[in-house]
Amino acid sequence: MMAAETTYSPGERITHSDHGAGVVLETPREGYLRAFFSGGERRVPLGSIKKERSRTERILSSVKGSAERARTVWLSYEAHALPIMESASALTSARIDLLPHQVVLTHRIATASPRRFLIADEVGLGKTIETALILRELASRGELNRALMIVPAGLVNNWHRELNEVFNLDFEVFGSEGDITDRKTNAFAKHDRLIASIDTLKRPARIKRLLDAPRWDLVVFDEAHHVTAHRIGGKVRKTENYKLGEALKGHARDLLLLSATPHQGNHFQFWMLIQLLNPTLFSSPEDMLENRHRLNTVMFRRTKADACKPDGEPLFARRWVHTESFLMSEEERGFYEKLREYLEDGFDLAKRKGNQGRALGFLMAIFQKIAASSFAAVRRTLKRRMLMLTLYEALLRDRELDIEGRERLYDEARELIHIEWGLGRDPISRSEVDRVMADLKHRLAKKLDEDELELASDPYGSEFVSSHLEDLASAAIDLHLPEERLRIADLLNSFPAQRETKAQKLIDGLGVLWRQNPNEKIVIFATYLGTVDLIAKEIEAVYPGQGVAVLRGGDHGAKVAAERRFKQKDGPRVLVCTAAGREGINLQFARILFNFDLPWNPMDMEQRIGRIHRYGQNHTAQVYNLVLSDTIEGRIFLLLDDKLTEIARTLGKVDDQGNVAEDLRSQILGQLSERLNYDRLYQEALGDPELKRTAVELEAALSNAREAREVVFDLFQDLDGFSLDDYRPFSDVSSGMGRLVEFLSSAVSDQNLRVVKIDDRTVDLISSEGSLRKRFTLDRDTATENDKCDLMGLDHPLLQEELGRWRSVAPESLGVALEGSGYGPAVLTIWMIETSNSAGEHRSTIQAIALNLEGNRLPAAERQLEIVLRSNPTGAMLSAEKRIDLFAQHVEPTLQRELKHKGAAAGEGSYSAELIGYIELVS
Repeated sequence: MMAAETTYSPGERITHSDHGAGVVLETPREGYLRAFFSGGERRVPLGSIKKERSRTERILSSVKGSAERARTVWLSYEAHALPIMESASALTSARIDLLPHQVVLTHRIATASPRRFLIADEVGLGKTIETALILRELASRGELNRALMIVPAGLVNNWHRELNEVFNLDFEVFGSEGDITDRKTNAFAKHDRLIASIDTLKRPARIKRLLDAPRWDLVVFDEAHHVTAHRIGGKVRKTENYKLGEALKGHARDLLLLSATPHQGNHFQFWMLIQLLNPTLFSSPEDMLENRHRLNTVMFRRTKADACKPDGEPLFARRWVHTESFLMSEEERGFYEKLREYLEDGFDLAKRKGNQGRALGFLMAIFQKIAASSFAAVRRTLKRRMLMLTLYEALLRDRELDIEGRERLYDEARELIHIEWGLGRDPISRSEVDRVMADLKHRLAKKLDEDELELASDPYGSEFVSSHLEDLASAAIDLHLPEERLRIADLLNSFPAQRETKAQKLIDGLGVLWRQNPNEKIVIFATYLGTVDLIAKEIEAVYPGQGVAVLRGGDHGAKVAAERRFKQKDGPRVLVCTAAGREGINLQFARILFNFDLPWNPMDMEQRIGRIHRYGQNHTAQVYNLVLSDTIEGRIFLLLDDKLTEIARTLGKVDDQGNVAEDLRSQILGQLSERLNYDRLYQEALGDPELKRTAVELEAALSNAREAREVVFDLFQDLDGFSLDDYRPFSDVSSGMGRLVEFLSSAVSDQNLRVVKIDDRTVDLISSEGSLRKRFTLDRDTATENDKCDLMGLDHPLLQEELGRWRSVAPESLGVALEGSGYGPAVLTIWMIETSNSAGEHRSTIQAIALNLEGNRLPAAERQLEIVLRSNPTGAMLSAEKRIDLFAQHVEPTLQRELKHKGAAAGEGSYSAELIGYIELVS
């Protein structure tokens, strides 16, 4: 009895038949011991407990020589090894063009620890894709449960679509724009993968809830240059965005900051951004300048000049941008001047009314933008606004009990609806007129949310804005100009009768292009629906049969459907896009783009051009900007373009055709966007017809942007660039694909499923009854072109499920006896090693240790691990006691020496080792 009592020591783990797992609190006395279980502290008889065996003991207790056991051990090994093999980051099942710089970046970040980095790749190099690949890889490694994406409000839906539809990452949207809120419970505690706008999260109450929730595995800030802190005199002023970043940096294991323009020309602000990643890296901005090479430890920056295709060819074809400028007709100029006076008066009234005038100010800004798009678009909006003003006046007459006046105005409104909606005079059409009028009266009665109008100023131009601005402008009539209805009527009476000059230039240009190539596919960007309708109508009238597809916005499916129709060989020759087409569609099969109207922020135009000038474009991308040079918008655009060209010539960044080098344009414009409020610039230009003040402001902003670019260039010059040599270890995915297919084939065999090879690129997953469950392709190009094939990849949901299942095999099933393959009698052990060194680098590796029964190491067997695992099963040769003794005396000391030799077990690092397989090699 006493001997039994001495076998338990405080701290040892035990199991009890009723209470489950527990920990011994004190040595046994009189046949009982005290232990702590999940239900609390208990005193239990020794006969009711037993020691909880370690994982290693459980594996060594049951070694079998069956074919099923051999399969289990091999599948478990592969399930651990596949996610950490060298080419893992290139084996994504997402239907994307996977580029070398993206693969290398993903691998480096996924294998680092701590993972705290600024990803500062230039615009167009795929920071969203890189982030998604990192998320996917960490999930595959079992290192990602909780992730929070913090992005600008206008990009929430784009991120949601990309992460879920392309990468199957199962994120939810938090906030009023999504399905998840924190009105009743702490959503940050209940939901593990969230996307939220930075404006939603930065409120102090939300930050508190974020910190009350469990720690995040990864937090990502998109457009991180908005996470700023300023130094004014001797004081530091942190923005609400920065306070959010500061709060979360200690509440997240990993932190990623994304920005194509992370340095806005102010060293202090950039240093404060780096402080979020590593506060000990630089003691001051001056220290950062002196030791800029250290930025390599926290920052990645790839330029378009760095990036290339897997074969080393340049990633992007050339682009050629031509601005066609021309003058308005006399009739157009008369209409434009009246419109300019109307807008100027509207802005003046808005200023005089202070806060009450904000809605009118936003409204006038919308009108100004619509007018810059086309006269047809502003005419349509003016007509609808006049209709709403007519109905509004009728309601006022109704309140004054002026029934006659009310009915007269209602009749006027009905006539306007007849004309605007193109309805007839028959009873059915009259009924439709009444229905439209009832809808408009309901809209009028419903107070317009000022936030809707403010969306017009959203720098990211959400798709909602692009499709609804015209309706918003017509409905916001709570504040209006005196006699505005009459002013609009006068404006409309002066509307030009002939085809718009800009539309005629477009028609002429299309004719020239189609005479050269009748099958040429052409993309036209126009922001507003009134302009889109004008373009479609004019093209169909002059070139019947060419076909016009229109991408108006809506859900992603509608965008993809329009893209596919346009892509078909016998499909429409023209695709007209609103702002909804700026993101999320790929049109590199077309090479010609017209900017019918010009976005006020030139970076938006870069996004447009990026639809055709992207990876996969095999021709020079030809871009034509149509500019009315005697409008305010046209003159500002040409002024900006001239100044950019002047800067480029000074720096030797102009090509033979006079085009500004793309990298310089994007760098300067990126910095300029942070220094210039384009809405205010264009608005104030209304009262500055000679553009004297505007030119001075633009000159100053461009000068600052150029200086900022030079400051950034100097600071970043020691950053490591991308080299194709970095990609070579990941470039051949064929062997990795082969391993995935073999793993899946064996993994599903116990579920009445089998994998059948169709050809070198295709395999089918088939049920025992012969029905097709899933078709896989091993070729990325095939997957991109064929929706009926899934791309085989580590992150495919089916592979993820099987990898998880075979990583979780019970320890009692991980010991097998195999024929010695010339190495026996011996034991071969497989270990999962997690190491972190003093530099913070984290690595997961598989380590094999093979020894003969005398304890001598067999390195050849370790190198042939995957071949040995395929040997035939046979009977076990050792008892459990002998195995445990062999482990204590030889295997574990050998593993310790190996890890120490590799630096993992040295004092400056940490490691963990878990046995994942045991093989007895029988002679």
